Amino acid sequence: MKRILRILILTIGIFCFAGCGSDREETLVQVSVMETDGVSVSDNGLWISPGSDAVFRLRLPENYVLASTDYAGAYELQTSGNTVILTLRNVRVPTRVRLELVSNSYTVRYHGNGGRAWSGGTESVPVSYSLIHHVRPNTSIGTDLFHREGYTLKCWNTEPDGSGLSVGLGSRVTVEAGIPMDLYAQWMPWTDSAAFDTVPVEGGVAISVYHGSDGVVVIPETLDGNPVVRIRAGAFKEKSLEEIVFSKTLVFVEDGAFQNCGLRTVTLFDNIESIKDGAFVDCNNLQTLHINAVEAPYGYLFRRESVYADKIDLLILAQGQKKLVFYGGCSMWYNLDGPAMQNALGDSYRVINTAINGTVSSLVQMQILEAYMEEGDILFHTPELSSRTQLCLVREMRDYDEHLWCGLEYNYDLFSLVDIRGMEGVFDSLTHYLEKKNGGSRYEDTYQDSEYQTYLDSTGSIPFFREQTYDDLADDVFLNPDYIQDENMEVLDRCYEAFQAKGVRVYVSYACVNMDAVPDDQKGNVARMDALFRDAVEKMDGPVLISRLEDFLYNRDDFYDTNYHLLSQPAYDNTVIWIRDLLARMEQDGLGEGIT
Repeated sequence: MKRILRILILTIGIFCFAGCGSDREETLVQVSVMETDGVSVSDNGLWISPGSDAVFRLRLPENYVLASTDYAGAYELQTSGNTVILTLRNVRVPTRVRLELVSNSYTVRYHGNGGRAWSGGTESVPVSYSLIHHVRPNTSIGTDLFHREGYTLKCWNTEPDGSGLSVGLGSRVTVEAGIPMDLYAQWMPWTDSAAFDTVPVEGGVAISVYHGSDGVVVIPETLDGNPVVRIRAGAFKEKSLEEIVFSKTLVFVEDGAFQNCGLRTVTLFDNIESIKDGAFVDCNNLQTLHINAVEAPYGYLFRRESVYADKIDLLILAQGQKKLVFYGGCSMWYNLDGPAMQNALGDSYRVINTAINGTVSSLVQMQILEAYMEEGDILFHTPELSSRTQLCLVREMRDYDEHLWCGLEYNYDLFSLVDIRGMEGVFDSLTHYLEKKNGGSRYEDTYQDSEYQTYLDSTGSIPFFREQTYDDLADDVFLNPDYIQDENMEVLDRCYEAFQAKGVRVYVSYACVNMDAVPDDQKGNVARMDALFRDAVEKMDGPVLISRLEDFLYNRDDFYDTNYHLLSQPAYDNTVIWIRDLLARMEQDGLGEGIT
């Protein structure tokens, strides 16, 4: 349901007053928002100088979101639950602003599709959701809705026979407000119990030997009435199976359990306690990992990178539009002024900032980005010269990827897009994150820090103002020529080639460098690093380095809380440089049409 809420911005004449102890008169205008139709307003009736911003905190009716406004100037919306911070930029003249409220409630009808509802015998369970918190909501984990003896619920699908869109349990789906969606349970029958030998262990039994020859094996939840909680080393050694589906009772997989198997796909549940890379030694065909959620997510209690799934949702929902996708480390996340970039590009491209952290797996992130980018899009990459992962010196996943997993767990389906063949550390890093979880939030939550700041605006950039430098700035900074090697630059080139094969243009620029944090023996390496990186990109077929490193050198007073997060004004200035270099190159490549 859609309804229009008329908001009257009342400019009440010209108000003159003399400042205390001063003869100077200042002209002010009053800006107010009318409280109507269930909308409450804090700090109403603001007196501001013409050309200033008017900021209002709106409390919206339940199950409604503020979709847009016809305010003639620029405005910004920051949403947290039912609260919206509306910022009207550069208010100068009497103005009436119309705000459009849209119903954000929707219903998913979950169908047992052979399973029975725990609440009774019905085949369908409708669940109502709200779109206040995330533009693409999480699905049910399903195990609390349906059960089916002798089967494992593997996923949902938009078609009963599984021919439609597959959605992992707890992963996200695209919905349209007010239009119900139907999702059908997809069940897989347990492999015959006669194919397994077991031994008793604490909490149940362990599979010690698999005797079968099936291409797909579904681990039963129980064998001889006992929960299957473990798979022993060598149990599936040198078997030809291509797919394994674990049960939600399974908590431990020993090293060597699947050694030298023909596995291509693994499906597991996120309550597993230990599954290491050592379980899949010499499984050289293992390409895809599906993860189903059966536990409450942890990310929003843990790290700001938990917004990663929300960032990729912006990209997913922009399918069919021309997109300019910005990617790098946190120096891109914090330092791209998304609204300023969008204003510079107009309606020609949709600006999406997908960056989170320069120390987590870049190869994982770029494969996810590539899956959702289309012909005619532009990838704008700013690899941090201090980041071994952004420069592809580090190609395995590590413990520090807990900062990436905390975002991936809000849409585990994203990881199924990653080809893990030859990528080390995947299961080790996943186990490390799952072991770290010591609490649970809700899918409906959004990440806020201790000062209730959110970390995502409509472009995917940081929305809050940063005006003061911390006493201690975290993270090291390097200008180390050894980071620019032929081998890792070839890996980066192969990543770029995957985008270009889809018709995506690749532009490369630089991230900020805090020269005060660079080691003394590396401060003189600016020209050399620029030359090395420029030479590496010029050897690539297609990508273009559009900037000069010397334009992105800063000092300590420009930074906020780390050596990579600029204050708001320097971040805006940094964005202006990116805009200058980007528009010049787009004009040269014949892409400037429609950009003013």
